[in-house]
Amino acid sequence: MPTSAFPFILNNSDALASDVQNLLAKDIFKSFSSSEGLLGFLLVKEKRLTVQLNINNESLSLHIDFVAGKSKHRRLYGGGKNQPLAKACGLYKHPRWTIFDATAGLARDAFVLASLGAQVTLCEQHPALYALLVDAISRARDDADIAPVINRMQCLHQNSIEYLVAIRNNNEQRPDVIYLDPMYPDRKKSAKIKKEMQVLQYLVGHADDEKSLFESALNTALHRVVVKRPKSAKRLNDKAPSYEVNSPNTRYDVYVIKC
Repeated sequence: MPTSAFPFILNNSDALASDVQNLLAKDIFKSFSSSEGLLGFLLVKEKRLTVQLNINNESLSLHIDFVAGKSKHRRLYGGGKNQPLAKACGLYKHPRWTIFDATAGLARDAFVLASLGAQVTLCEQHPALYALLVDAISRARDDADIAPVINRMQCLHQNSIEYLVAIRNNNEQRPDVIYLDPMYPDRKKSAKIKKEMQVLQYLVGHADDEKSLFESALNTALHRVVVKRPKSAKRLNDKAPSYEVNSPNTRYDVYVIKC
C-alpha cells in the first residue's frame, strides 16, 4: 500500500472536519468517485472518517473514536496514574513531563496519557492513519468531557526519525519521554487477530526501521524512553532496560537517560 496519494472516496465531503479538508487540498490523497477496483481507501461512514479494506474477499473497516468504546472505558476505569503505562512514563512523580509518541497508530495509549494530564505529541507518517487521527480529534473536541484531554494532544504528519533528528539539539523541543509501541508480528495467523490490527498490519506492516527509531529516541529524550512489548518479546535491539513495568500481557521497558 503506498504511503502517498492514498485513495479517498468523496461520498460525503460536507461531513469532513476542516482539518481533513485541508489534507485533501494538499494532495495527500487522490480523490475517487467509486471504490471499484480499490483494495484500500478512505470514506465518510456514519459521520466518521473510515479506512476500508477489501482483502481476500473480506471487508475490513477501521475508524478512531476517543469519546466512546475502549477509550472511554480506559479513561474512566483504567486505574489512573497507578496503571503500568503511567508508571512507565513517570507521570505519578512528574505530571508535567511532555511525551512524544513516535508510533501513534490508533493513539489509544496517547489518549490515556493525555487523560492523565500529560502533554502528548503524536507522530504518524501514514496518511490514512494520520487522517483518522485528525478526524477523531476534531470530533472529540465537540464533547465537553473530552475536549480538555484532546487539547493536550498534538498530532504530526511526519517521519518520527526525521523529526527527532531535527529537534535533537534543541532542549526546548526535546520531549521528556519518548514512547515507542512498534508493531510486533502476531504468531497466531488466524481469525483471533483483531480486525483493527489486521488493518494496521496491512497499512503499515512491521516497520524495518524500528532499530533506528529506538536509537534516535535514546539520543533525543531528556529523561526516558519507554518501549511497549508483548510479555514474551525480545528486548528492542537486545538492549537491557534500566527497569521494566509489567502488566498481565504487556511489558514496558524503561530506559532512563543519564545526563
